[in-house]
Amino acid sequence: MSIVLSQFNGFQEHKMDPKYRVAIPAHWRPEEGAQLILQQSKRYGIACVRVLTLEAFADMERDIREYPNRSMGQIREALELLHAGILPVSVNNQGKLLIPKEWSLRANLEAESTVTMVGRGKYFDIFNSADYGKVFAQQTANVNEAFGDLGIF
Repeated sequence: MSIVLSQFNGFQEHKMDPKYRVAIPAHWRPEEGAQLILQQSKRYGIACVRVLTLEAFADMERDIREYPNRSMGQIREALELLHAGILPVSVNNQGKLLIPKEWSLRANLEAESTVTMVGRGKYFDIFNSADYGKVFAQQTANVNEAFGDLGIF
């Protein structure tokens, strides 16, 4: 049996440069010129910037379209909200991703600060590093409560 890991695993800390760019880890970088999608998001009420591949974004759209027991109007409204909260971007030839200043500030990401990029399988999230510590603690507590008896975490 062969196992193929998802594209985005682990976490990395990097410094955001003065122009609100962050270097994407080499093993996470898409091909030069490939489009990515930024999405404003939250984990446990803490703002972050989610970075999706086109495939991951298409999966989100499909999940909304196929969500059971929803009217066409509800599905359309959810898709409109999804599309209103995204921004197509690409990584430059130096492997850096520009997160516009207004998007950065809404996610508590400041120029020349340390950010944490967290792999989520098909996408990754970018957090202010201090904020990620809170998210990690909450997520760890939730997973340990639900799956602690497995002895994996």
